[in-house]
Amino acid sequence: MSRQGSNRLSRLAALALKELKVVLLDRRARTTLVISPIVQLLLFGFATTLEVKSIAIGLVDRDGGRAAQEIVAALDGSPNIRELRVYPSERALGDGLARREVIAGLILPQRLSADVAAGRGGEVLALLDGRRTNAAQIVGGYLERIVARAGAELRPRLRGPPQPQAIARNWFNPNLDYLWFTMPAMIAVITAVLVLSVSAQSVAREREFGTYDELMILPLTPAEILLGKVAPAFVVGVANCLFYTAAIPLLYGVPFTGSLALLLVAIVVYSMSLVGLGLMISTLAGNQQQAFLGMFFVTVPLILLSGYAAPVDNMPEWLQPLVAVNPTYHMIVVSNGIFLKDLPADLVLKHLLPMLGAAVATFTMAWALFRARSE
Repeated sequence: MSRQGSNRLSRLAALALKELKVVLLDRRARTTLVISPIVQLLLFGFATTLEVKSIAIGLVDRDGGRAAQEIVAALDGSPNIRELRVYPSERALGDGLARREVIAGLILPQRLSADVAAGRGGEVLALLDGRRTNAAQIVGGYLERIVARAGAELRPRLRGPPQPQAIARNWFNPNLDYLWFTMPAMIAVITAVLVLSVSAQSVAREREFGTYDELMILPLTPAEILLGKVAPAFVVGVANCLFYTAAIPLLYGVPFTGSLALLLVAIVVYSMSLVGLGLMISTLAGNQQQAFLGMFFVTVPLILLSGYAAPVDNMPEWLQPLVAVNPTYHMIVVSNGIFLKDLPADLVLKHLLPMLGAAVATFTMAWALFRARSE
């Protein structure tokens, strides 16, 4: 390496070190970068779940016979039902649903036990709170299985050969533990928020503090200045991802079955794509407040279109191209795949290429905007 190249590299390293010190010496930044990830890991792992547990169910029992008693006993024994509220009438049950006292209700008709005993079967009416669509569907499945199981115990044994049964086997998550999906995905979601919040402030901070002109007289090209500015955000992204990777199996028992080296490569590429996006926002912003608003404007679509909260396949077709270029979506796929099913290298590469493309595109656009505004 020539003497000129060595001097340029040392100046670039000095700028990167200076940026890292600025972030670490800021008390608010230290709180955000150190305490916030720990709190989010502990809090969001349990708060961001689609599981429906500890629910309250309403009941109107017009029968009181053996069939009704079996259903009530099955409801009381369900681990997902916290409370069984008895209402005197259908109107009272409807009022309870309207006031969100219960998420669902069962109405047991007057001749239920007599119909079951006579072999005519029986009907049970279930009322669900449609305002909570996903939860209502899950609770409806709970109630259907509970009533069907109680009915099977009451029904006389049928003569003849045993009926065929389907036995479900869940691959990669045998007990359907939602934390096994949530926690690896949190690596991508929380890292996106932290990295964008740091990188979006980098250039905007210089403009707000009046040091932008001093930055421009450094013996570095615009591309080298941007590379020096990305150091804190890149370190934050990689460090937090590695922290989550180590903490998730220890704290939540989520198995890590894949290659740590592949996950590390994905973390590096993912952090680069986020840093490039944050630099674009910071280059366009005139101050830190504008940069924060721009970061928020970008972060919400990144998470909503990542497949974390809703399956990507359920999204409209016109949104699919946006999902395909979303680095958070690809990181969630890679993280879940490496954690739970030892995702092979060729499939990891399939998701690394879009993230790498996003990093190159965002860095190029940030460089072009930075150069244009500096001139």
